[in-house]
Order: sequence, then structure tokens, then C-alpha cells
Amino acid sequence: MSDILLQIVIYTVIWGSIYLLISLGFSLVCGVLRIFHLGYGVTFILAAYVTWAFMENAGLGLMPSLLLMLLVQCAFALIVFYKGVFQRYLEEEEVLLTLSILIFLAVAHLANYLYPVTDGVSIPSTIIDGMLNIGGVTIAYQMIAAAIVGIVVTAIYVVWFMKTRIGLIIRAISQNLPAALLMGVNVNRMYYLAMILSVIPPTICMIVIAPFWGVDPFMGSSLLMTAMLISILGGLGNLKGSIVASYLIGFIHATVSFVLVSRFMGLAALIVTLVVMIYRRGGIFAGETLW
Repeated sequence: MSDILLQIVIYTVIWGSIYLLISLGFSLVCGVLRIFHLGYGVTFILAAYVTWAFMENAGLGLMPSLLLMLLVQCAFALIVFYKGVFQRYLEEEEVLLTLSILIFLAVAHLANYLYPVTDGVSIPSTIIDGMLNIGGVTIAYQMIAAAIVGIVVTAIYVVWFMKTRIGLIIRAISQNLPAALLMGVNVNRMYYLAMILSVIPPTICMIVIAPFWGVDPFMGSSLLMTAMLISILGGLGNLKGSIVASYLIGFIHATVSFVLVSRFMGLAALIVTLVVMIYRRGGIFAGETLW
């Protein structure tokens, strides 16, 4: 029993911290732009396959490929999603949602056409090899590194939003857009910045989890579902809620995996989210406000 409890505690922290990276960008778009970003999964696909394309087709090293990939991510978020869809159809939510998910699916199928699963795409981004044994629980060092990265990135975002002038402006926009406009805030510029900030956590996430997660063209769907579930449970767009929900989902997944059967992890998380939403409409914290 003590071994199981230790496994649950360790993997709650590990998975919860990784889930922070998965969901942070989605919550940011929901909180600032007030958009349910169904195209968010494309970020994970671009992170893996654009990096791979630069390495394999252009013959570049890992670091140059990662830097170029991040530029592609930012350009895609700003030009395709924000300028092409969000800005144009902000008042037509059904069109916005439809186009977002169609873009996501198109990129996934393009990745599958260019690099099918049989190509064995892998990103050599392992930070540290080997396994760590804690009280009989074995865990890969790379998973620990990914969890640490998740905590650090989330802490940086929280401090930045809470303590910097631009962070405070973005929070003001998320809380009261008309008031922010009356105060002379350049909302469009802040939306640009929010879109760029939203692609950084999932991009980092994909790079650090690629060595143990497995890369395939349609992986964005499951990662998008995880981000959506966490954001809904925590309160749409609320970073504080996303942090709490990430570790709650991590705890549910760890408990079900080690006590019952791992294939029920997703179902258990969905049931808990449904129960919370029934009795606390809007999630654990107030939605559509960053903090």
C-alpha cells in the first residue's frame, strides 16, 4: 500500500507539472482573447514536425532547428490564426471555431502525408538519460526534467502577469475589455503578444516530452483534449484554475493508473470534470479572467 501511495504522489507531481505546459497556452487564449481555441493542437504538431523538417531536410542541428521552429510557430499563430481567423471572425463564433479546427486537421494530415508514422520521427531533445529509483518507484530522469521545466515556465508566466506592467495590462484586458479600451490600451498589440505567449509553453512541452511521449501526426488531438479538460475544470482562461486543475487531473490519472487500470484514466478525469461542472458551473475558479 505504501508503495502505491508513493507512486501516486510522485506521478501526480510529474504528470501535473507536464499538464501545466500542455494547458497554459490554451488557458491564456481563453482568458485574454475569450476564444475557445480548437486549433490549439496544431502547436504540438508544428513543434515536432517543423523541428524534424529543419533537421532532416535542411541538415541543421537541434538548436538552430528549434529556434527556426519557434519563429514558424509565432508566424503561424499571428498570421494564420489571429489575422486570418480570430480577428476576422471574432463576432461569428461558430465560423471561428469551425475554421480553427479545420486548420488543425489540415496541418495534422499534411504532417501525416509528409512524415507518416512509419518514418519514425523523433526529436533528440533528451536532457538527461537514465532512471531514478525513489523508494522502489522507478522514473525516467527526462520525465523529472520535463516536470521541472513545467513548474519553472508556469512560475515565470505567473510572476510576469502579476508583477510586470505589460502583464498587468493583459490582465486588465481579460477582466474588463471596455475599461481597458477607455484607458487607451492598444488591445490589438496585446492580443498579438498573447498569441505569441500562448505558443511558447506547448512548444516547450512538445520538445521536452518527445523523448518519452512518442511523436505521431495526430498526437495534437489528445494533447488538445487534455488542455481543454484542464481549462474547463479550472475555469476557462483562469491560470490559477489551470494550475489547480493540472495537478487534480494528474492525481486522478495517477490514482486510476496505479489502483485500477490505466485505460480508465481519461474516463475518470472526464467524470470528475462533469461532476464539478454540474455543482460549480464555470469550473473551480472564475472563468475568462487570467487570475
